[in-house]
Amino acid sequence: MGASTLGKAASLDALLKECTRAFDDNGELQAKLLPRILLLMHRWYITSSELAGKLLMMYRDCKDDSCQRTQLKICYLMRYWIVTFPAEFNLDPGLIQLTEEFRDVAAQLGSQEHFKLLDISTIPSYDWMRKLTQRKKQTKKGKASLLFDHLEPMELAEHLTFLEFKSIRRISFTDYQSYVIHGCLMENPTLERSIALFNGVSQWVQLMVLSKLTPQTRAEVITKYIHVAQKLLLLQNFNTLMAVVGGLSHSSISRLKETHSYLAPEVVKVSRYESLNQL
Repeated sequence: MGASTLGKAASLDALLKECTRAFDDNGELQAKLLPRILLLMHRWYITSSELAGKLLMMYRDCKDDSCQRTQLKICYLMRYWIVTFPAEFNLDPGLIQLTEEFRDVAAQLGSQEHFKLLDISTIPSYDWMRKLTQRKKQTKKGKASLLFDHLEPMELAEHLTFLEFKSIRRISFTDYQSYVIHGCLMENPTLERSIALFNGVSQWVQLMVLSKLTPQTRAEVITKYIHVAQKLLLLQNFNTLMAVVGGLSHSSISRLKETHSYLAPEVVKVSRYESLNQL
């Protein structure tokens, strides 16, 4: 049965068996994506604890002729899960408990090799994902202006990308799932913070342009932001790129006809988005 057919029609038990077969006797994954896809997407229809419980049941109830080999491959799948998605084993108490129970069963059956494969003691702490730092007071306009004026476009793009990285890395699968289910940001502070950062960057762009007193100086700020957008594209930071573009496209900026008359032709060409690849 092909992997694509299996993925469309098979039961979860059949999918798990196919995932264990994806590993060879040395624990190497044989160029199959099914284990990663299943471990990445399973929480849409089953909890991680339930999935680990099913693997434990398969391990404990194994009775076929190649039982030792099958059990070893189940442990390889568990080890792959631990290595590939370690945060799950740090943040989910139920999954931690099931994994420890799994280790106890392996120890009782006398398999030290299996016992070692199920070790989660070296997983780093991901407590920072649970705790959001306190928001600092808004930076004074003078400091924001100083930052903008004294940094080159690439430096600004790198700073913005770092902020984006810090925000997005905190968003868990559960946060996205909650938004899909509820359709709102209710009790979803990490996703709300990420959206607030996007809106904040867009508003910052507008304020920096509008803070200048003459059309020529406003055009200089717009030009610099266009260059920042180009660098964001090079860094593949598309989210912040769209925040900057959104700020420059806002009606408060687009209606500044005299300001736009001071923009160089090449800047005007880019700002009209003739091709995103030309940004």
